[in-house]
Amino acid sequence: MWGLPTQYPPPQYQPQGNYQGGYPGASAPYMPQQAMSGNPYGPPGVQTPAYPPGPGAAGGQPVAPPYQPPGAPAPAMPAPVPFHQQPAPAPSFTPGRKKALLCACNYRGSRAELRGCINDAHNLRYLLKTRFGFQDSNIVMLTDDSPNPQAWPTRANMMYQMQLLLWNAQPGDSLVFHFSGHGTQIRDRNGDEDDGLCETICPCDFKTAGYIVDDELNRLLVNPLPHGVRLHAIIDACHSGSALDLEFKCKVKDTGVTWKPEYTRRPACYKGTAGGEVLQIGASRDKQTAADTASLSGGISTGAATFAFIQAIERQGTSITYLQLLYSMTQALEQLQASHGKPRPPKLPAEIGGLFGGMVNKLVNGALDLAGLSGQTPVICSNYPFDLNRSIAL
Repeated sequence: MWGLPTQYPPPQYQPQGNYQGGYPGASAPYMPQQAMSGNPYGPPGVQTPAYPPGPGAAGGQPVAPPYQPPGAPAPAMPAPVPFHQQPAPAPSFTPGRKKALLCACNYRGSRAELRGCINDAHNLRYLLKTRFGFQDSNIVMLTDDSPNPQAWPTRANMMYQMQLLLWNAQPGDSLVFHFSGHGTQIRDRNGDEDDGLCETICPCDFKTAGYIVDDELNRLLVNPLPHGVRLHAIIDACHSGSALDLEFKCKVKDTGVTWKPEYTRRPACYKGTAGGEVLQIGASRDKQTAADTASLSGGISTGAATFAFIQAIERQGTSITYLQLLYSMTQALEQLQASHGKPRPPKLPAEIGGLFGGMVNKLVNGALDLAGLSGQTPVICSNYPFDLNRSIAL
C-alpha cells in the first residue's frame, strides 16, 4: 500500500516561520539586504543582494548573525586532511537540541509550477514531531504560500535561515535541513566539479535573485558545523545527488556497499566541516531528474523521494539503518517507475538552468536521449565514510 499512514493529517496551509523561541538567536530581527550587486548565479543583468566575502571560500555569504556570539573570536578553519584520507569517525553523539529548517517551493502561477513540495514540508514536519521528538518552536518552515514575506523561501530568506539553523550549535545538537523544489545544473566556475557542472536549488525568486549553488550550500551548512553536531540534509530536487558538495558518496552495487571519494582532485576550497558530521540524502543522481507525483500517496501530490523517505521510516520504525533506508527508497522509486512509467517532471522554463533546462525539456518530450539522465536513484553522501548499518539519528 503506497499511501501515508492514516494518522498523517491533510496539510493545513497556515502562516509559517517560527522565529520566536527555539533557535538560539532567532529573536534577532529580520535583516533586509541593502547593498546590491550582480549575482554570478542569477540571470544576466539582474541586481541581487551583495554579500561580503566569507573566509576561505570564493564569493560571499548573506548578511546575518555570525556563527559565534558577538564578541567571540572567530573559530579557525580546521586544516584539510590529506586528500582522500578517511577522517576519524565522529565522536559519540550525545542527544541535545533538535532543530529543523524546511523549505518548499511550489512556484504557484509560474511556468515552473509544482504541486507537491509544500505537502512534503508539512509531512516531514509531522514525521519529525511524532517520531523524533522535534518541537514546533524549533522547526522553521519557509513556504511560498505563506502570507508572511519573511517566511517565503526566497534566496535571501533561505540563506539567512541556514545561518540561524547553525547559530550557537552545541555538541549533541541534531539539525535537519530539507528543500523540496526545482534543482538544476550550471557551469562550474571554480574548477572543483569533475563534470564541469555545479548543482543548484531554485528558491521561489530564482528568476530575479538567482539560484543557491552547491558551493554556497557547502559554505553555509557544512564548513561551520562544529564538533559534536550532526546535520541531515534532505534535498528533494532534480540533480541533487551532490547538492552539498560533500567529500564521499555511497555506492550501492551487487557486490555490496562502498564509499567513493567524490573528488578526483583537490577541490578549490575546503569542503569539510569544523568537526561536525553531515549526511545528505539527494532525491536523484546529479544527472537525473526527480519526480513530483500523486501516484505514491493515492491522489495527493508529493515529491517522490520525500514520500519514500517518510514511508520507509513509518514502515520500519526509527531504528531503521541508513542502508535499509537507502534500499527502501530505491525500491519504492523503482516500483513507481515500473508501475506507472517514469514520472515526468513538469516542463521547465528556459529560465531554469538555461541550456540545461532546455536539455531536460527535450529529454522529457522524447527529443533527447542522454545516458544517465533517466530514472531516479536516491543518493547518500557524507563528509566521512561511516557504517551504514547504524540506525538513523535525527
